[in-house]
Amino acid sequence: MDHAAAVGLAIGACVLFSLSAAVQQSASAMAPGRSGGIAGAEQLMLALVRNPLWVTGAVVNAVGFGVQAVALHLGSVSVVQSVMPTQLLFALVFAAVAARHRPTLADWASGAAICGGVILLVTDDHRGGTYAEVGRVALFAACVAVVICVLLLVAHRFPPPIAAATTAVAAGCSFATTSVLLKITADRAAADGFLGLLTLPAFYGLLCTCGLGIVLTQAALAAGPLPWAMAAMTITNPTVSYVAAVVAFGASAPTLWVAVCAGVMLVAGILGLARSRSAGRWTPEQTGSTGIARERFTADK
Repeated sequence: MDHAAAVGLAIGACVLFSLSAAVQQSASAMAPGRSGGIAGAEQLMLALVRNPLWVTGAVVNAVGFGVQAVALHLGSVSVVQSVMPTQLLFALVFAAVAARHRPTLADWASGAAICGGVILLVTDDHRGGTYAEVGRVALFAACVAVVICVLLLVAHRFPPPIAAATTAVAAGCSFATTSVLLKITADRAAADGFLGLLTLPAFYGLLCTCGLGIVLTQAALAAGPLPWAMAAMTITNPTVSYVAAVVAFGASAPTLWVAVCAGVMLVAGILGLARSRSAGRWTPEQTGSTGIARERFTADK
């Protein structure tokens, strides 16, 4: 298991995922108005797939999944998914470039907190669990499916900004499950070739969770502020993935002081970036079907 290469590839995947989110967020502003959850998701996706800008973002996202698959093959789920919070740091960079607005000192401090939390997690020696147990994977996937259903029901009871964050949490749960199945699929492909995937149940589960994650992500991005959605996904994905590493792969839990310190740093950094003025500028004006601009959600000035 090549720890350094896995971390490096995971960071590369984070860059691609952040770029994809930036491009697709711009495309979603041109789609019909959304309010979170999955109601009307088919109308949203039909509008997006006809948008060349969104298709470009989807291609970048697919490349990111490929890079993440290699990282998961080389390293453990717990290590690779611990790097995922850096997506929000790269999102800040893309936001600053697009808005031609330099990040503030508080933005960089929040970014440093995220990096520090990731470094603590990925350098923790109390790990393991490279091979998954089928029964535990199935149990984990079933529990996540129930959680996603509950989150989507709750999303429809809140206004768009909160609904967007709730839907993003559901998307994070879906992508965490995707990472588990992607690890299993990548290992099988490396051993038996791509034809071996045709008889692998995890491969078909991967297609389902990946598709669901994409739909939920677009619903979240189109419903409300990008910083809220990104923060929700960034916190949920690695957290649920770490649970999966312990439950499905038999990995040992992190050292208590590492978990506490890293958790505090990650949450503080993510919330700091989510509330920053720079990140708020990344939320474009959204237009409904009539072409009239909807309310723009930005950070308070």
